[in-house]
Amino acid sequence: MAEPIPNGTATTGRDVDMLKEEMAPAETAMSNIQPAPLPLPPQAAMQHILPAPTPPAIANMAARPNSMPPQPSARPEKPVAHGGPTRQFLNQNITPHLLEGMKYLAVYEPEKPLLWLADFLKDRSKEVEG
Repeated sequence: MAEPIPNGTATTGRDVDMLKEEMAPAETAMSNIQPAPLPLPPQAAMQHILPAPTPPAIANMAARPNSMPPQPSARPEKPVAHGGPTRQFLNQNITPHLLEGMKYLAVYEPEKPLLWLADFLKDRSKEVEG
């Protein structure tokens, strides 16, 4: 067993055993305390956290055998318009042409990109709007 070492003494290369009786009374008292479990919230409070389970779609399962994969739905011809009227206007009239010009800028990196983009949009405007 190791001999006791007074506080503040350097211990180089020696192991120190800490005995139970050497511990401060507060440390021994705290080591025996178990944390109290947290109370569970009432069921009404948990309804907004946990969604209600949904029953499986039995009707869909009966419509086709398990060996047949589901048929893909048809893709819409145009994207669904969403957002406010300003956003819809920009998405319909400006965005496709601006994206095409920006793709060119990213690939070819012209010397004067803003001037090139302005000319591109001016030419595109003549083509589309007449």
